[in-house]
Amino acid sequence: MVIKLVRHGESLGNTGRVVPQISGDPDIPLTKHGKEQAKKVSTVIGREFIKSSLIYCSPYKRTQETLDEVLKASHLSRTELRIYEDPRLREVDFGYGDIEAQQEQRKVHGWFYYRYEGGESPADCYDRTSVFLESMMRQVTRRNQDTVLIITHGITIRCFVMRFLHLTVKQFNKIKNPDNCDVITIASNCDISEPDFTSQKWAVKGLKLYGSIE
Repeated sequence: MVIKLVRHGESLGNTGRVVPQISGDPDIPLTKHGKEQAKKVSTVIGREFIKSSLIYCSPYKRTQETLDEVLKASHLSRTELRIYEDPRLREVDFGYGDIEAQQEQRKVHGWFYYRYEGGESPADCYDRTSVFLESMMRQVTRRNQDTVLIITHGITIRCFVMRFLHLTVKQFNKIKNPDNCDVITIASNCDISEPDFTSQKWAVKGLKLYGSIE
């Protein structure tokens, strides 16, 4: 099995032109540059991979627009593919308070565990990502599928990798957030050359790390 996880293209939130707590995080769109990133990443993923895969996507506007641009550049339409919108793939909810004012508390409690006011922690994201992975694997087995494409968000990708490879919190903290439209591939050891790291029979490529994760 091969899983490709893609972070959405550059959004207005990434540029600082809108504030999620004010504008509503789910409705933040891609920038023009973000749409170009999504078009280009379609060639990295490959048309045949896209066409043959089970596709899962966060319901947020920036991920949906990323998928639309990928399909457009690949000359594919949603009607001819197996695409599933799944809220469990949404971005971590950073709440409605002042994020900067909470940084000292976050240092005390740990970045993975700290839950923002009215929001989530990466640990919360890990829990729902774990549930998503279980249902995804049931569908993969039922359909006898061997390729999966997931378009989602940076922390969600890191939580997915953590759960799939059974990483520790310490190892999770060594994974940098993916850049916009980075592609992270999970496959068996024998199918990935020069992986970023391996865990049992699985290997990962495309992540950026703070030092070694072993």
